[in-house]
Amino acid sequence: MQYVKKNEIPVVRKEGITTVCIDDFSIKKGHTYGTIMVDIPSRRVIDIIETRDQDKVKEWLETFPALRYVSRDGSLGYKSAITRANESITQISDRFHLLKGMTDAAKKHITGYFKANIGIPVSHSHYNGTETAFYWKKDTGYVDSPTSKHITNTERKMELVKKVKELKEDGFSAVNIAQLVGISETTTRTYLKPDFNPVSSGYNTTRSAKIKRYADDIKSLLSKGSTFKQIEDIIRKKGYEGASSTIRMFATRERKLLKEAGANIHSKIEKIERKWLVSLLYKPIDKVKEISQEQFDKIINENPIIGEIFRITKSFKETLFSKKKSNLDKWIKDAQKLEIDEINSFIGGISRDIEAVKNAIKYDYSNGLAEGSVNKLKVIKRIMYGRCSFDLLRSKLLCLEHKRLFN
Repeated sequence: MQYVKKNEIPVVRKEGITTVCIDDFSIKKGHTYGTIMVDIPSRRVIDIIETRDQDKVKEWLETFPALRYVSRDGSLGYKSAITRANESITQISDRFHLLKGMTDAAKKHITGYFKANIGIPVSHSHYNGTETAFYWKKDTGYVDSPTSKHITNTERKMELVKKVKELKEDGFSAVNIAQLVGISETTTRTYLKPDFNPVSSGYNTTRSAKIKRYADDIKSLLSKGSTFKQIEDIIRKKGYEGASSTIRMFATRERKLLKEAGANIHSKIEKIERKWLVSLLYKPIDKVKEISQEQFDKIINENPIIGEIFRITKSFKETLFSKKKSNLDKWIKDAQKLEIDEINSFIGGISRDIEAVKNAIKYDYSNGLAEGSVNKLKVIKRIMYGRCSFDLLRSKLLCLEHKRLFN
């Protein structure tokens, strides 16, 4: 085993370091513990210090006289420290943090605008007899445990039936087959019947719901404010013979659906969960199977401001990768016209660091290496079970980086 000593830290030629990314890290729960620097061209950790205090970070950066480009997150503390250390350094904001900030602002507005469920108009209600997943139809895409066991048992029985028939073809009697296979003679004769089917004809099937034919009546009565008792009396006169609890459950379900969707009781609506809409901020619509393009278009038609949110979010992503810094000013003016508090707050944040944000459009540098190196540092710390000083942790990290054992 190799042991690392404090005086064995490899010497780095600081005058040769020109392009780096820096980030903070925490190796103690709830406590920001230090700052890490990674050389972008070589992808190596150059150094770490046990603070992110502006003055100490400034002094640390001044020991790297050749620095020209520094990629960082949106921390104004780091911005100030870098500027004070060397005003000629080009600071570049990390694109991942910018995209996250924009999508978080959009998500915050959407979650504040909608309830947990969104009601959109449809051409028909699930009460008209159409087989939908809301009430009548089961989700066939999922095989539950009883069904899985039934399939396994059926396959096992089919193997047994096959064996019984093969023995019969070989000239064995039903009595002999029963003894050889280990089943009763009656079962053997049943298996030998030409029309025998191991799958029960009644398995996993449901009888037509008694209340289904009265669905439109119940919906009409609910729209008039009728009570459950009044609804029951009316539909029983029309021939309903089912349980009273079924009426109550059916009507309660519809009331809850309409309430959650925030729709009028007279409306015909379908429910879309808000989280599906939020997912579209991060994924293309063909990757979110719970919501269709048609449903999304209906939501936008009913709520135009949400369409603007998605448009401005997409526009920001395109601006960030356009390589044209002037596009950012156009985007900011366009976004401010919406007068959305969450978007304006995001704009205020990037405006305080506008040059670094524009540099993120111009340059390809990012903080990905720093983020990955922080994970590496935490792995080393955990290997040492936390029983080491910061100096020893720094020594081990830099030695390992020098020997490329962890890259």
